[in-house]
Amino acid sequence: MSKKYPTGLIFLFFTEMWERFSFYGISAIIVLYMTKELHMADDAAYLAFGAYTAFSFMTPILGGFVADKVLGLRRSVVIGGIFILIGNAVLALGGGLSPLFVGLSCVALGTGFLKSTVSVMVGKLYKEGDAYRDSGYTLFYMGINVGALLATIFVGAVFESYKGTRGFYLSAAGMLLGLITFFLGRKHYNNEADGFKRENVFKNSFVLPNIIWIVMGTFALGATMYYLFQHPGQTKQVISYLGLAIVAGIIGLAFSFKEKRERNSILGILVIIIAAVCYHALIGKQIYGSVNLLVERDFDRSVFGHELPASYFGQGANSLVVILLAGVLAWIWAKLADKGKNPAIPSKIVIALCLAVVSAFMLAWLARGVGLSGVKSSALWVAVAITILTLGELNILPMGLSAASALAPKRYASMLMGSWFLTSSLGGYFAGYFSSLASVDKARVNDLAYTGMTYYGLYWRCAAGLAVVTVLMFIAKPAMKKLMVAPVAEFKG
Repeated sequence: MSKKYPTGLIFLFFTEMWERFSFYGISAIIVLYMTKELHMADDAAYLAFGAYTAFSFMTPILGGFVADKVLGLRRSVVIGGIFILIGNAVLALGGGLSPLFVGLSCVALGTGFLKSTVSVMVGKLYKEGDAYRDSGYTLFYMGINVGALLATIFVGAVFESYKGTRGFYLSAAGMLLGLITFFLGRKHYNNEADGFKRENVFKNSFVLPNIIWIVMGTFALGATMYYLFQHPGQTKQVISYLGLAIVAGIIGLAFSFKEKRERNSILGILVIIIAAVCYHALIGKQIYGSVNLLVERDFDRSVFGHELPASYFGQGANSLVVILLAGVLAWIWAKLADKGKNPAIPSKIVIALCLAVVSAFMLAWLARGVGLSGVKSSALWVAVAITILTLGELNILPMGLSAASALAPKRYASMLMGSWFLTSSLGGYFAGYFSSLASVDKARVNDLAYTGMTYYGLYWRCAAGLAVVTVLMFIAKPAMKKLMVAPVAEFKG
């Protein structure tokens, strides 16, 4: 392999692809499963999905810390994969709300151990200052979306055809394949940078060995998530306070460094995190919740005479566009890096937010058209709106991964990579919360005038909020460039 794409990247690409197949297989059907099979109200389903997303992307901060200090990268990935596999098996067995919440808790715990560590392993394949890091992470990000697309096609189709829990068997199989792939690539990772030291596992911290604290903490966190799934009102408070505490912790960590460059780098990561949280909350994560129900209820899903699952037009379109264009953008970034002309990451983020505003306004316009006419429109228009959104996504999410990898001080690399996933955590929860404010009355679910205008109210408010964030980020661009003084060419100017 070339230095742009080391051999280990291939195995990590497929590990992440199959793990994301599992995760997005659940995401593709979970809201539909809760509303159609378990007969949950819209707002309850949105909040449960938001909480699941929040926990799944908040736990990598703790998992990254544990990987840095005790378990190392490779062992954390394996432990996480096993938890995710168990969670999928519980979901597949079904049986009501209790097994649902147990399964989702196990998946969230496993994601905590796995998600940030496998991403850090990608960065470890490159030397410090390597200008090809952006293109490597863009290809890695494409693997995420290959898994998401396959999940949408197959898990979505199984749910549409057979209902029930059979789709979760497929998501479990995806995680199993991910674990096998990771094991096969073990010789090609940067194992010298793994961070595992056996003595750290049994070293005493506050009387007890570290391994005992990890086991007890994992069990306690799982039990807490199970409880909060059943009490959505308390979940909002807990996630909000945790989010604020994590942000405060990142600021505190930044100012604990005496060297200005390291302090500014961490603050730069934090600003990107805040921008991406807004992106996810106001539109990015809506494609797994409100957009699915919008398409299911208000749009004609027939394509060439065949009715397709609702998830194909949101999540499916999103993943397909990433797969088709991520490689193209990776090539463009690499070519520009060769010439020293790669655009600064703050500029890419502003472009991303502009496209997200256009997408949200288009969804609002489409929903309003259905509401005023009382006639279903083609769901292909929704796919167009999601395509625009995805073009923006490719300018913010892979860049955030790359920035977190390149800017983070080495001894906090996994924890700060985990902090990057705070974007999906808080963004996912508040996407569910915002969607719950546009909950559709079950008795009027077939009233197109009512449902169309309900979704219109949601999306135009999201678009307006994104427009404000975009203007603020544009104003902050010069300050962002000063913060992001990293040892790699693509973060300059």
